[in-house]
Amino acid sequence: MADDNNVYATVLTYFTSEFSAINDRLKRGQFDNFKERVVVSQKITDAINLLSPYVRSDAQTRLLVRNGESLKKDLLSVRDVITNQTPSRQEQPALLKALMIKNGKSCP
Repeated sequence: MADDNNVYATVLTYFTSEFSAINDRLKRGQFDNFKERVVVSQKITDAINLLSPYVRSDAQTRLLVRNGESLKKDLLSVRDVITNQTPSRQEQPALLKALMIKNGKSCP
């Protein structure tokens, strides 16, 4: 029985550290594109499905599943992707000038 508790604690520690690492990557903006976010979100869903039978009996698992759901929601947030892809206002005129020069039109 002690071995089962040890394995259970090890699994919870593993998923806790993985979720915190993903959250850190998300906060630092290290996900290259939305596809990578979707893949990571699917892996979180798999982990949550593995943990879900233990939610009723263990508060730590309940909290971990709740954090995983929140992390999944943050990963799939399109707002972050759009704001990261939109050029700043200072870059927009330079981009417009570059496009006009490329097309052979005069720049103002």
